[in-house]
Amino acid sequence: MITVFTPTYNREYTLKRLYKSLKNQTIKNFEWIIVDDGSNDDTENLIKEFIKEDEIPIIYKKVKNGGKMRAINIGVSLANKELFFIVDSDDYLDERAMETIEEESVTLPVDYAGVVFRKVEVFDNGKIVRERERFGEDQIDSTPINIFYNKKILGDKAEVVKTAIMREYPFPEIEGEKFVPEGYIWNQIGENYMFRYIDKGIYYYQYLDDGYTKRFSEIIKLNPKGLKLYYGYMLKKNIPLKNKIKFMIRYFQSLYYCWKKEGKTK
Repeated sequence: MITVFTPTYNREYTLKRLYKSLKNQTIKNFEWIIVDDGSNDDTENLIKEFIKEDEIPIIYKKVKNGGKMRAINIGVSLANKELFFIVDSDDYLDERAMETIEEESVTLPVDYAGVVFRKVEVFDNGKIVRERERFGEDQIDSTPINIFYNKKILGDKAEVVKTAIMREYPFPEIEGEKFVPEGYIWNQIGENYMFRYIDKGIYYYQYLDDGYTKRFSEIIKLNPKGLKLYYGYMLKKNIPLKNKIKFMIRYFQSLYYCWKKEGKTK
């Protein structure tokens, strides 16, 4: 029923924790697809060991380094299950995650895009730092822009999306760049489909020093076209003025780095 998809780059040191959480799932209604984005550590041998154990179905593909968004597109093309769930290589899942997703998905209206859960921030020892903002209700039928800007339920969430719909909305692949915010796709899906938000935390994460969140200033310099695409898109949406001002500043930052990058290539 579920494709758990993990894009990874040099995360041998965190993948064991994710693998353990998948082996410990209360039901095994899933496959695990890993797209290795050109790792030069021992990731490949580690995954081969996982496959040899034959505990869960694993599909592994190593590709030339091209960034998370290209990796997601590849993962979607390889997926064999009805639902697509991105779980980053430095994160892991509650042991009832698959069971919870299945329980909540069977009652999902056929024209909905998928179900969305809370993420839970943890320390190295697994103790909870904080849970992402509770949704306030056990279940909310909404869209990503409405849930964030009107209902004020902020932060990253754990989206489980129908694979067929993921295929309708591939991530842009921009030559010379590797990143486009995931919100660009979730928000586009939300223009045509509803999501069901479930107030349960099934996804555990940490903000690592080499993760995207802590490297934003570097990311915008390296991926200005992708960020310009996202901020330009968001400026057209009906969102609060303070957010529009922030996105306007980011948009012009992106324009500046586009100009700077183009100047270097001439």
